[in-house]
Amino acid sequence: MTETAVPKITPDATAVSDLSRLHFVGIGGMGMHPVARVCAERGYDVSGSDARPSARLQSLTRAGAQVMAGHRVENVPADATALVFTHAVGDDNPEIERARELGIPVVHRSAVLNALMAGRTSVAVMGTHGKSSTAAMLAFTLARLGQEPSYVIGADLDGPGSGGHAGQGELFVAEIDESDRTHVGVRMDVAVITNITYDHVENYADEDAYITAFEQSVHIGLAEQGTLILNADSAGCRELAARLERSGNSPKIVMVGTTDDVDWCLTTASTAFGRSRAVLCGPDGTTLDLVLRMPGVHQLANGAAATVALHVLGQDYHQAVQQLRYFDGARRRLTSAGETGDVRVIDSFAHHPGEVRADLAAARSILAPGGRVITVFQPSDQQRLNAFGDELAEALSAGDLTMLTDSTRGLPTTALNTLSRQVSDAGGSARQIPDRTEAALYAAEAARPDDVIVLMGVGDIVESGPAVHAALRAIAAVAA
Repeated sequence: MTETAVPKITPDATAVSDLSRLHFVGIGGMGMHPVARVCAERGYDVSGSDARPSARLQSLTRAGAQVMAGHRVENVPADATALVFTHAVGDDNPEIERARELGIPVVHRSAVLNALMAGRTSVAVMGTHGKSSTAAMLAFTLARLGQEPSYVIGADLDGPGSGGHAGQGELFVAEIDESDRTHVGVRMDVAVITNITYDHVENYADEDAYITAFEQSVHIGLAEQGTLILNADSAGCRELAARLERSGNSPKIVMVGTTDDVDWCLTTASTAFGRSRAVLCGPDGTTLDLVLRMPGVHQLANGAAATVALHVLGQDYHQAVQQLRYFDGARRRLTSAGETGDVRVIDSFAHHPGEVRADLAAARSILAPGGRVITVFQPSDQQRLNAFGDELAEALSAGDLTMLTDSTRGLPTTALNTLSRQVSDAGGSARQIPDRTEAALYAAEAARPDDVIVLMGVGDIVESGPAVHAALRAIAAVAA
């Protein structure tokens, strides 16, 4: 496999000198809108466009931004100090082309984020899985502790558009995306890497290249007196720590995990009835009861990383774990989408085999006796299926019944057939239903009281929730 020609843009390579008048292309995206929101809340003049209207666009309008549905050349203000893009937007976008005609700098969102964090104590949360949840835990807890943090998180904490906020305090929490290598060059005082498992095959040739990019991000971006917090249970994080130590220029590293050779040890982890609990033991003999009101042992690892980061930031960790008990989770990270007729519906952003495995295990932990896990899975694209198809199938086979629906990008007709066969070969039960609405309705028809329906994937599968509940209500009405 060879690497693609995606530009290796880093924040320093496309620095932003003037934030006063920014135009965002794709302003409603989960990575873009929190950056735009912080800019708007800081009083900068913000405009932007997205492919279609959404609740997130409405939230930005309320924050003072000027937003438009549809990409058109006339959307670009002639006096913009920069046009902000992500690699989700094609280089032939008419607004990008117009900005270049006008001589307006075209910069990646990571450059704007870097500029926003300047002058504040920055906490960067990275990793293949768990970034959003861990960053959200940090932002939530710091706010509860009265620190008034700023934050940029690629998930909503509450309502639509709530992933970004310009706080009055000195702390800035940011979820940093590694998918397009723009984490390299982000300046940070504290770095949290939740785990490293090979991903983003479109931009990384192999696992070695993937780990190397994290190594570069630490060497280039972490402050001289900064601290790196690593998940010791992740083989990729262990390899990163070894590489940093061999380099002779290793930062201060704090290891968190379930083994005996760590600085902070997570023990007796369990999850049941929608809650999770563990004991976190610190290097000074400290013992903390870590309790989360969300399912999933993997969330305890995220909570442990967040607690250690709070300690590094000088916060009282006893108070921190008390406040974490009130955290309900980042939206779509196995969060409730309602209940109808004793059938619970859950939203999951999982799309990597490790995430699918963790979320289905967590979903099973909340089942009543006799209940089943019914999954409606929306793959992200063919390239990911080519790279991880067998692993995805094995992970999906942990559910009792899986509906496979089409990607928002479109899949060949054979793709779902192949994945369905792979799930069956792994011991699971799968059915391919390309139309996501039909797939959601089939899941509702198949469901019985005490079952859990998991709407899983990064695409628009989340929008199927209302259809599922409507079908469940109709089925209940007929039964009555």
